[in-house]
Amino acid sequence: MRRNVIAKAFLALGFLTIAAAANAQPVSDRAVVPVAVTLNQILRLNVTNGGNIEFVFNRIDQYENGIANSAMYDTDIDVSSSTRWELAIGAEDATFIGTDDPTNILFTLDNVGYQIISNGAHAFGTELTDPANANAGVVALTAFSTTVIGSASALAGGNSGDRDDNNFTINWECGTTNGTMNATALIDQDLAPDRYVTNVLMDLVIAP
Repeated sequence: MRRNVIAKAFLALGFLTIAAAANAQPVSDRAVVPVAVTLNQILRLNVTNGGNIEFVFNRIDQYENGIANSAMYDTDIDVSSSTRWELAIGAEDATFIGTDDPTNILFTLDNVGYQIISNGAHAFGTELTDPANANAGVVALTAFSTTVIGSASALAGGNSGDRDDNNFTINWECGTTNGTMNATALIDQDLAPDRYVTNVLMDLVIAP
């Protein structure tokens, strides 16, 4: 009788062990953590020097030969952009306009010329394109707008970057007849004495 009880006890213990083993299956759980990235568009143009350019003609040789570029006739700009960009330049008016006499409008825009030099890590011919040849040589000022700096294709890296990548100097000159400027010297244009002005606009946009 005692042996039967012991056997039954062992049998019951065996069933409990099997049941426990059956219930001890691997357990897992899952949590979800959303991760989002927001890319805000950055497109900034800064004029850091030379925001007001003025040429003063007070000698005959200046009328004959023009006023060449020097540091006092430079405009420095930089661009910070998170994507490829283009820069357009142009005069607000169709001609320079006299301030003493606004009817003096014979001083044409092409008497002023400029050339754009890259000082940053991005260079013309690699990250930058030169659609108006404003880096290759002196070009005449035109009415707004002329695209003067473009971007290489995205496959080629493009021109996105900060001010260390994209900073430029615009070298201005007047009456020199260089490049595509007016080929007639100021002394031969019979212009009335006046202070002639226009605003040069710069427009920074996303490259297509």
